[in-house]
Amino acid sequence: MQQAFFSLVRSGLWGMPANITLFQSVSESDWNTLYRMAQSQALVALTFDGICTLPAELYPPRPLYLQWAANTIRIEQANERLNQMLTELTPLYSNAGLNPVLLKGQGIGTNYRKPQHRQCGDIDVYLGKKGQPVANQLLLQQGAIVEGEASDKHASYALRGVHIENHRIILRLNNPLANRSFRKLVNEWYPKKAETGYTMPVPPPTFNALYIFLHAFVHFLNSGIGLRQLCDWACLLNRRHKDIDTPALLGQLQDLGLLRAAQAFGYIAVTYLGLPAHHLPFPLEDIKELGEKLLEDILATGNFGQHDTRIKPRPKGYWAGKWYTFMRATRRCNALRQFAPGEAFWYPVTLVKGTIAIQMNRLK
Repeated sequence: MQQAFFSLVRSGLWGMPANITLFQSVSESDWNTLYRMAQSQALVALTFDGICTLPAELYPPRPLYLQWAANTIRIEQANERLNQMLTELTPLYSNAGLNPVLLKGQGIGTNYRKPQHRQCGDIDVYLGKKGQPVANQLLLQQGAIVEGEASDKHASYALRGVHIENHRIILRLNNPLANRSFRKLVNEWYPKKAETGYTMPVPPPTFNALYIFLHAFVHFLNSGIGLRQLCDWACLLNRRHKDIDTPALLGQLQDLGLLRAAQAFGYIAVTYLGLPAHHLPFPLEDIKELGEKLLEDILATGNFGQHDTRIKPRPKGYWAGKWYTFMRATRRCNALRQFAPGEAFWYPVTLVKGTIAIQMNRLK
């Protein structure tokens, strides 16, 4: 089923017809398996686009086809809600003298062939350390409700059914030296060199190509990622490759100690998602084994590790849950240290610091 699944994904990404020969003997049970894979990888609408390139006689059984179509419509509607909220957030923040920059999400969706079929989640806005507290107050004045525990990176809110995260820090790498280098890269462009022409400004393309990978990799180390994160990166590299300074991007990955991890991601993007190899900023040499290990983990864990059947349920108690998360992440980083030894080594320290920051915020 894996070949058929990736055929649907590639078809949805690039608009090419799915490989008919892979679907001529697909049973009802097989179609159910394909649908579950699409759900776990957050690629329901994208794979539905692939299905629509097949002859009608090769479609899934009608009940499943209608379910697939209905969930695709829900994804379109969710994208519409987020896009509408962005038209309200941008003037709200800008008129207060802030410099909002849209991270991931709807900004990265513009690189897709069908942006409305990228499975969306929330709105992440970077505002800097001084701007974030102001933005938080603005959301509260609009009737937003605080969600979850505020970390030292971002604060989370729900406004009319839309989840919004105001970031004071874009991302934190575990390795202190790498994290310091990353902060310098942010300061080089924020706020004056953010890319305009969108509902809300977005990071410049070279930085964005680095950031989208880094965000995916940090979540991969923590609990796992879905193929949607790799599709985001592949679509960005494909659409904006002429605007990306590839020598600079390559140098940044090397400086951060993450080139080998990026090559593993690139292996999947090229081999399974169909990204042209020349759109990567590095060659794919001696990386197949690591790339296949990454793919195995992605297929096992699903979107942000939410579909990993190999792990035990998180305990209900607050501190028991924190300890469980710490031990699980530590074991996972140890198992995946070959991707980026520095990041894996420092990750437990990052978790402890994050927990301390959350408790300080709760006391405040």
